[in-house]
Amino acid sequence: MSAGDLLAGLEAMDVPALRQTWTERLGEAPPALRTRELLSLALAYRLQARVHGDMRGASRRKLAELGRRFAADRNYTPTPGPVLKPGCSLIKEWRGVRHEVRVLEAGFSYQGQRFGSLSEVAQHITDTKWNGHVFFGLKARNR
Repeated sequence: MSAGDLLAGLEAMDVPALRQTWTERLGEAPPALRTRELLSLALAYRLQARVHGDMRGASRRKLAELGRRFAADRNYTPTPGPVLKPGCSLIKEWRGVRHEVRVLEAGFSYQGQRFGSLSEVAQHITDTKWNGHVFFGLKARNR
C-alpha cells in the first residue's frame, strides 16, 4: 500500500487498527492517545514527516514555546508578528545614519543589494549579529 493510500485510509480505521499500523509502519509503540481522531492525526503527521522531512528547529522551538505558554495560562492568546508587504520601507537610524530597507516579494533591498532576511541587513549595517525584527523595532527584545 502506498503512503498516499495509507493516509487516505486512516479515517476509516478504528483505534486498534491505528495502533497496529503505527507499530508496523513506525517500528515503535504508539502514544497513549485515547481518541481515534488524535491517534489518526499523529500517525498521519509522523508518516508524512518520514517521507517529506520533519519541522525545522525554529518551528519546533516556536511550538514548544507556545505549548509552555498555553500550559501556564489557558487564556494565552498569541499575537501574530508584523506582516511586511512588498513595497513598504523600514527606516532605522543607527549611530546617526538613516538606513532605509525596502521589502521585496522575496527578501529585502538595502543600498542596491538584495538580502534574504532582515537579520542579514542588520548584520550588514552593524557588523554584529542581530535579530532583524528586533533591530528594526518590529519585535521587543527578550531580556
